[in-house]
Amino acid sequence: MFKIIFIIFVLLETLYSKKCSSCHKKEAQDCRHSIHYTLKKAINITRKTWGIDKSNVTLQTLPLPKKVIHSPKDLVDDFLRRKCLKCHINTKKSEGCLSCHNRHQGKGTYFKAKASTKKCLNCHNKEYTGGEYIGLFPKDFEKSYRAPLTKKGYFPPSKYGIDYHHLSEDIHYKMGLGCVDCHKNLHSDSKKVSCIDCHKKLSSKNHPLYHKNIDCIACHSSWQINSYELSVLRDDTPNYNKWKRLTMQEDTYLQNFLTKALKQKTKPIPIMPDWVSGKLKTGIWYSGYRYRRWEDFYLANDDDGKIKLFRPLYQYRISYKDKNGKMVLDDVSKIEGRSIEVWLPYYPHTIGKYAKTCEMCHNNSLVLQPKKLNNGLASDLKLPSPGSLYNATPLTKKQIKRLFSKKYKETRAHLFFK
Repeated sequence: MFKIIFIIFVLLETLYSKKCSSCHKKEAQDCRHSIHYTLKKAINITRKTWGIDKSNVTLQTLPLPKKVIHSPKDLVDDFLRRKCLKCHINTKKSEGCLSCHNRHQGKGTYFKAKASTKKCLNCHNKEYTGGEYIGLFPKDFEKSYRAPLTKKGYFPPSKYGIDYHHLSEDIHYKMGLGCVDCHKNLHSDSKKVSCIDCHKKLSSKNHPLYHKNIDCIACHSSWQINSYELSVLRDDTPNYNKWKRLTMQEDTYLQNFLTKALKQKTKPIPIMPDWVSGKLKTGIWYSGYRYRRWEDFYLANDDDGKIKLFRPLYQYRISYKDKNGKMVLDDVSKIEGRSIEVWLPYYPHTIGKYAKTCEMCHNNSLVLQPKKLNNGLASDLKLPSPGSLYNATPLTKKQIKRLFSKKYKETRAHLFFK
């Protein structure tokens, strides 16, 4: 049944895409080279993190999974196909051009060319920039986090395969702006969005020159999603009972499969779709974070010279149990002494009119006291290991010294007592 549905959606995608491209030839051609179509960056960063050093593939050229598993790099393509790439233009969740644009309606006289925020959030939710734009912070997976119950005693309806805490929304969302009001070049990825595209007249009084190298969002985001240490397990055995309280794992297919499997006396074979080919394959991918936070943030120097927020996407702990119950990979977190992790620059869409307080950077323990944090004296956060920052470098000793500077103390004192 799944395969039939998948084929129907692919045929619909082909039909509608051909109709669209008959008039919108340039947009259709540009789209085939865009990040939304190829997913090249996400795929190759993940493959490199899992041990494939020279990776240069796209969604369209992604190899078939290895059948014999000895190390994480033998497992990564299966992980990508079945756990990560649920959102792409040719899945049953998407319909080519209609993934973003609405169909003709009525008698064929209406077509919404402008993609709605709701359409964007079909893919850009949970850990990825988008959900927080409307104030959604994903809850932990365990069943107890599903409270509060509704008046009738049922769990509240979930969105995108998980429940959410409701935090402050982005000021642009409150003012009625949709995603594409800023992200105008999605077909070609030709130009990065910049705050100064709209905010051209910035007050020098409120934006002193000594902060000129700090990214706008680093200060003006009111909160951010930081999820640490993602454990992933592919289990080829029908061992479902231990997942009773963890059926919800940001994966609607898995939630439905586990819910049904736990009710059956004869346990079904563990199967999960390959979202690229549309085929069901043996094995279930389970996942879970060690913890999630929104109060902490890490600063580093990006390759464009700006100080930005960085977060782990992801810190992996990888396990694999074969059909005979043998643990081929057992909580592997390093390859040849290198942590399986990557920290990327992060642009949380939680903008507020007022910037963070000075103390949030100048008293930031994640930057100022990393040794204490890693030793568990103040926290148990796993901060970046050498080489895990993507095209970036940690703050230098000179930069950290400035955070303690006399100038900062005098400036802050003046603000308090003026």
